[in-house]
Amino acid sequence: MKYAYFEKLTLLSIIMLFAAISCTTTKEISEVKTASPEPQEQIRKEAPPSEETLLKRKAEPFIEKKKIRCTENTPSVFNLSGIQVLPFIKIAFSDMDSDGLSDMVTGGKGGYLELYKNSGDAQLSHWNHINGYFDGTKVGAFSAPAIGDLDGDGIQEIVVGTGGFSSESGKILVFRNKGTSDFPKWEKIQGQEMKIGDDAAVTVVDYNFDNSPDIIAGNSEGRIFFFRNVSSGENIRFERDRSLAIKKPIDKYVVPAALRLKDKVVLMAGTSMGELYLFEIKSREGELLPKKVKLDFHSARFLSPSFANLLEKDRYDLVLADGDGNLAYYVNKNNNFREWEKDNTLFSDRLVGGPACAPTMFLSEDGICMIVGTIDGNLKFYEYNGGYRGIPWTEKRKFLNGIKLSGFSRGFLASWEGKNMLITGESSGEIRAFINSGTRENPSWKEKKNFFSGVHTKYHSTPTIFDLDNDGKWELITGAEDGRIYAYRVKGMRSGIPQWERITGMFDHVRVQGFSSPSFVTYQKALYLFVGQENGHIRTFSAEQASKEDASQMVFLEKDVLNNITMQTHSSPFVVMNRDKIELISGDYDGNIRHFYCSES
Repeated sequence: MKYAYFEKLTLLSIIMLFAAISCTTTKEISEVKTASPEPQEQIRKEAPPSEETLLKRKAEPFIEKKKIRCTENTPSVFNLSGIQVLPFIKIAFSDMDSDGLSDMVTGGKGGYLELYKNSGDAQLSHWNHINGYFDGTKVGAFSAPAIGDLDGDGIQEIVVGTGGFSSESGKILVFRNKGTSDFPKWEKIQGQEMKIGDDAAVTVVDYNFDNSPDIIAGNSEGRIFFFRNVSSGENIRFERDRSLAIKKPIDKYVVPAALRLKDKVVLMAGTSMGELYLFEIKSREGELLPKKVKLDFHSARFLSPSFANLLEKDRYDLVLADGDGNLAYYVNKNNNFREWEKDNTLFSDRLVGGPACAPTMFLSEDGICMIVGTIDGNLKFYEYNGGYRGIPWTEKRKFLNGIKLSGFSRGFLASWEGKNMLITGESSGEIRAFINSGTRENPSWKEKKNFFSGVHTKYHSTPTIFDLDNDGKWELITGAEDGRIYAYRVKGMRSGIPQWERITGMFDHVRVQGFSSPSFVTYQKALYLFVGQENGHIRTFSAEQASKEDASQMVFLEKDVLNNITMQTHSSPFVVMNRDKIELISGDYDGNIRHFYCSES
């Protein structure tokens, strides 16, 4: 398959760009003898520049307010599929435009529904997002969709279960399309509202074999509910059906998916424990008899199933979503709904960073690598594989084995005494260092205790390194929950452990809207600081590039040069120079990673 927008030179050129921050070439801190012991943290008090000096600097040419225009290149680098990463995603498949192809409807965090149209590509590598298709259907804090022609008029309705921590949680709502399939106009059906506790998830199926689509729903307590279709003409109505019951709860947060066959209904139920259950419902002399079978499927958390016939029209396979937003396709091997085989191509063309992902990139001995931190404290390691198909990254699952942080992790590789050093930040505010005493093929990470003793932010450290004062040695800079930036330099060494002192004045004018995440580049004879923040914006600050002697007078001031990039929330940018352009990647709270090239307009 040819990817029209895949720029082959893009990531090949990154090899040149990352040479500047190679984990094998990062400048090390040399040991310096100190005359007498120093406290663990020394604050270097430097007089802040006067207001006159600041105003003068604002007027200097390097700091003119020039806009930096960015071109997004995410499809060829991180997400060819076009499907946005969404935690706790709920999915349903239906032919929404009568073109003979199954389209995908998604719900999740925020209560919105989205439509992804089947592109017709044989490999289903790309889905077309139709923005605004479900305007008017937003409900609650989380949404779970199902689709069906409830009144038999040939036009599909949308059934939505609501969830999350809100008064709207646990409702089942129905929306009718008063427009067309191309230009829908969704209206909520009044007076038809079902309530089942908290966190309703729904599926539409004719479970009682009367040729009218009914509703099966699950809730947060693991219970399954049945609602019989009693509609008359355009008057859509459902009644609670207590004749059919699955008496015992199954785990928590049940998400159902159902399909009617000739003589039975197949009901799948995923749970928050990552388990999947199969029920077969058969009608025998007017009585519905459910049979429960536990399947060998396991996920870390929040398994959400849906049936789809994406590969063969006459065979219904299984699509599974998990709490991180991953999608996986399983083929119904013998069409018995018990034997499943994973298809490793479908839904594989995107990189799911994980909730609150924080990516960094660097050049290793073997090429471009990336580390992605997540909300649960894990770190994931990727290598660029240069492939012609799919996204060009391969995860090395065992490379960072044994490293577990407290949450909201960020990590990057530097060099220390000829070995790879992993520097990490986490939700506790602690900054830690790990040394690889093994090899690249068989790494063995051991924490270097007290390496950053005296360096600590109250909560949510997001460390990076950069040679701020042009002295050939890197400084440590970190963000924090309070939105400020903190910087430290090494004053000396004691018993092989750096003695850190805080740098003051340089970042006094930098404060963002919580959970700051910094990254630096040198561009057009200036230092640029890119800072992520809680609301998803990426803010930029700059300072004149100074010599070692004048570095104490550097002050970063805000320059809104990047006002056209906003992530979902909790942006986490990382920037490097690629020849004359700024290369920018950023993660967000939902788990998306995006890629941009930026330069002055």
